[in-house]
Amino acid sequence: MLPLLLLLAAWSAEGVWPPTGPRQSADTGAHRDSVARVTSRAGPRRPVMPALWSNDYGGVTLGLRARPMRTPDTERGLFVASTATRDEATSSLSLYGRWHIPLVRFGPRVATSVAIWSVEGRTGAAVTLDRSSIRRGDVGADRHVGFAARWMATTNLGYLDRGLWDDAGSIEIGPWISTAVRHGETVVHARGAVGLGLVYQSWRHYTYRGLGRVSGEVSVRTPVTRVTGFGVRVFGGATLGSSNPVRQLRVPIAGADPYETFTNPFLRSRGALLVRPDFHYHAPGGANLRGFRDDLGGRWAVGVNLELTQAVMRRNAGLLREAGFEVFLDLGVVDTLAVPSSPPGRWYTTLYDGGFGLVTQHRVRDLAWTMRFEVPLAVNRWNLAADYAANSTRFALRWQVSFSPSF
Repeated sequence: MLPLLLLLAAWSAEGVWPPTGPRQSADTGAHRDSVARVTSRAGPRRPVMPALWSNDYGGVTLGLRARPMRTPDTERGLFVASTATRDEATSSLSLYGRWHIPLVRFGPRVATSVAIWSVEGRTGAAVTLDRSSIRRGDVGADRHVGFAARWMATTNLGYLDRGLWDDAGSIEIGPWISTAVRHGETVVHARGAVGLGLVYQSWRHYTYRGLGRVSGEVSVRTPVTRVTGFGVRVFGGATLGSSNPVRQLRVPIAGADPYETFTNPFLRSRGALLVRPDFHYHAPGGANLRGFRDDLGGRWAVGVNLELTQAVMRRNAGLLREAGFEVFLDLGVVDTLAVPSSPPGRWYTTLYDGGFGLVTQHRVRDLAWTMRFEVPLAVNRWNLAADYAANSTRFALRWQVSFSPSF
């Protein structure tokens, strides 16, 4: 199990989450949805590394990952080439490239990220402009303002989970803003984004529809006592312009949307390592109602996430740096496209889940990450729970894991 955890952590720390959705802010390899973070600013020790993963359509997939050494003009880059080994798989060769370059002529705190890919049945490109308002040595808020443009198109349905993806492409562009404020041990994060564009689909001929998306969230984590912490997050998001948006562009109820998990090979395609049947993985995002299935999404959603954590162990050396118990409660009001209302006839649906879990912090050399093992005991629409068993009820023993903090 330990080699698997280190593999997942190392993959994410190399920067597999570029900015692919309106909730993303900048092309950094270690934002809050990453599995792990690199705690040193030193360049990668191994610029070329092998990679291995699998999914139902492509079977075992062999890859090679390359990262250029840091230079004054190139801060961060990544290139991944891979090939599926299953004989029946078409589009077996996948390529992904990303470059992150400071725009010195526009100021020392302006950078751009460019990504191009043709990966497991999806082709696209993304460009993000990021301007930071804080200088090195400054104190106070770390603010970022930017602009993002993305094109994503489906090219091979064999790789896709049809509960999460429709056969469609999208072009989206719009501004985003994020800020982080630290006051002592209290940390506040906020972000918001707007995206406008087009969605296109092909049956006998191409059809085009307007696309509009808006999202925003605020989260706070603060200590209550020396060993107890409290966290709260509020999220709101909406997709505009269509009464039945394509699945990959709906506002997710339980976690991250398909565009956000696209660059993680353990989550990306049908039957990948962390999305296999009877394995319940939570990728945080959206309304973050973590006890529900990850294929639930609609035109809009509002979510509130509450957590109380109690540390039971802390130390400054070793693989395990901190361990604690958590109690969580997730509340949401969602669109009836995601979950039909009960009783019928309402324009909204109320959801909640709650339970407890174990949260641990780990570190190996310059690599650090969070693990969660959670038990969502209460799910009000239990037939839509991520861990649903026959004859289940509102209160039942369920489980899930994650290699990311909940928010």
